[in-house]
Amino acid sequence: MVSGLEDAGALMTAGAAAREIDPSRATEEVHEGNCLNCGAPLHGAYCSNCGQKAHLHRSVLHAVEEFLHGILHFDSKLWNTLPLLIFRPGKLTRDYVMGHRARYIAPVALFLLTIFTTFLVFGFMPTPVLNNGEAIQMTGKDREAAAARMKAELSTVDAELATARGALKADPGNADLSAEVKRLETAQTVADAAMKQLESGGVAASATDLIGALSDASKSGEMKMNLTDKNLEAKIRRALGDPEFMFYKMKQKGYKLSFLLVPLSLPWMLLLFAWKRGVKPYDHVVFLLYSISFMSMLALVAMLLSSFTNLPSGFYAFLLIVVPVAHMFAQLKEGYALGWFSAAWRTVALATLAVVTLAGFFVGILLLGLLD
Repeated sequence: MVSGLEDAGALMTAGAAAREIDPSRATEEVHEGNCLNCGAPLHGAYCSNCGQKAHLHRSVLHAVEEFLHGILHFDSKLWNTLPLLIFRPGKLTRDYVMGHRARYIAPVALFLLTIFTTFLVFGFMPTPVLNNGEAIQMTGKDREAAAARMKAELSTVDAELATARGALKADPGNADLSAEVKRLETAQTVADAAMKQLESGGVAASATDLIGALSDASKSGEMKMNLTDKNLEAKIRRALGDPEFMFYKMKQKGYKLSFLLVPLSLPWMLLLFAWKRGVKPYDHVVFLLYSISFMSMLALVAMLLSSFTNLPSGFYAFLLIVVPVAHMFAQLKEGYALGWFSAAWRTVALATLAVVTLAGFFVGILLLGLLD
């Protein structure tokens, strides 16, 4: 709940920032007199000299109204922007780059709201149960077969670990052997925990169960790391001992550092369009902001559907793989006025580079959550 409240506060901040970045148009109301800020004569709803509103309220109700307006209200811009972002992203990008901007939400404002809304919803989602709460029960022959396979795997790991320890004893300075011993010790801990689980309760080990096993092993001291940096080892043990708190920190780091996706992706765009005339870095920034906004909306939809529906996995593969690639192709083709072939090869390259960038971003978030 604390995470959700903090995320809600972040959304409010984002809404206020977006409101300042993308202010709504002035009303037709006319005011007379002088501006209370700079003293210039007034001839409309806003001061022509400093831009301050001519009519200022001093009521609590108006403060609440401004707060809600700043988060939710983009006049008709929202309804002009979203359909194009979803169905014709290239036209939206090109229109904004070429100066047709009054009808649309600014890319930075839309990016802020979509990113923070996504992480707000993600913050309210329950953390996966880490100790068998959602395990699938196994009985009869399935359990016996799983136990036999796990026993064979554990025997193999034990034998490999004994061999590696013997080799390391003969060559104590070998860094590769030391790393292999640590890897096998972790595998032994996980396999042993899964074996005991199958023998006692007859349940299948899931990914969250393995995290729980690592957490228990870290708390009990069974997991041996033997890192040269004891401070780093202590941080890793503390993170593994409380994985829920680690996931919470990853959520916080994720939305706070999400803006880095733009500078991380910009070099790829510059490379893909290095020889195309008339294209400037600003064009790429607009493209990336709108594209990431759409991908965030798509991830939000997938998250909500997976939580409240029981749709087949093929649907999510289509939603999270086919749709993003098709959207990227459409945005590149129309946004940069490319031919089919030029848009196609750039789409393949950009999709591949986007996966690399996202993987690096999430690895960084994982490390920050693990070591912070």
